[in-house]
Amino acid sequence: MTTHENKDLRQIQILDAAAELFARNGFDRTSVDEIAKQAGLSKGAIYWYFPSKEKILIALAEKYETAIQMAVMAMASEEQFGAKALYLSHRYFFEMKANDPLPDLLFQQFISMAQKYPEIGAALERNNRNWVRVISGLLEQAVARGDFKPFDTELLAESISAIYRGVCTAKYDTPERAYQTIEYATKLFYDALQPDNKKAAGGEEVA
Repeated sequence: MTTHENKDLRQIQILDAAAELFARNGFDRTSVDEIAKQAGLSKGAIYWYFPSKEKILIALAEKYETAIQMAVMAMASEEQFGAKALYLSHRYFFEMKANDPLPDLLFQQFISMAQKYPEIGAALERNNRNWVRVISGLLEQAVARGDFKPFDTELLAESISAIYRGVCTAKYDTPERAYQTIEYATKLFYDALQPDNKKAAGGEEVA
């Protein structure tokens, strides 16, 4: 095993241990000593790879967000540009939540700690900007294809991102209710932005 491979393995080991502890106990109630014990490493080894506990949470959030964004971009195929890809990305996210609640629990920690720790807050802002860029790109594709009439794609992307974050951190009776909220908001946007000729013809179903 090369030095680079060994480093990657150690980082994964630390992130997996921290993810379990953060999700179970919360960020503030988890110590670096506990992460080291869970990972089977020394405390010094943890700090060698991650200078602070905040860096660990940021790395975890970026890991899951990158995976979701890559899945969204993969959905933006020739047959699923714009509104369709955006809708499918919401479905993918909530199906992922149903199958594995860990990313959702970590994302809630990420958002709640952003107000308390400036470094986490800055990382959350970077994350939001990345999502706005991805969503805006999908909306621009929809406009270019004629699915939507021209509008301020960045402003709507910011609005969708804000709703998305709110739904992800809100408490719902069932996961299905959270999904329905996103689905309903997406359909409202989609219907309002369809060109008049598509509205007259009944438009294209998002789902």
